[in-house]
Amino acid sequence: MWTTLHRRWALAGGAWLATVAVATAVATGAVGSMRQGIFGTSDTPYSEAKVDALLAGATTGPAASPATPPVTPDGTPGQSAGPTTAGGGVVRALTTSAGTIVAVCDVGLVTLRSWTPNSGFETDHVQRGPAAVAALRFKARSGGGDVRAEVTCVGTEPHLTVAGDD
Repeated sequence: MWTTLHRRWALAGGAWLATVAVATAVATGAVGSMRQGIFGTSDTPYSEAKVDALLAGATTGPAASPATPPVTPDGTPGQSAGPTTAGGGVVRALTTSAGTIVAVCDVGLVTLRSWTPNSGFETDHVQRGPAAVAALRFKARSGGGDVRAEVTCVGTEPHLTVAGDD
């Protein structure tokens, strides 16, 4: 025999289960959409070739030249040639073990256009330029392994020197 009190408890329990099911579905969908990025982008870092292609597309116009394949004229790994700027300097993506730096030289001064730390690193002590030497530190979030990067101009091209690896 069901009393009014039993029916109310049964309805309340059913409403509670329905609310939990809806909340779980909404939370699962939200986590899934964040995994692919708010704007539908991937969380995979760009490759060096992708960075060069994006830079080549960003410097269109009469003074731009096409991107060339990665070269290391001075034997330094992780440097690739990029398009030239209107001032005749070359934009380069320079890689370290802790992240990537995009730099350009113009009239003998280097400017850091952007930098992207690898997973587990963050940047600090950024000296963006334009200056004779631009620098930053990729700081390990979990301690140790900091990478200090200095960029100078060699001719019209940025040149990376890893100053220290603590």
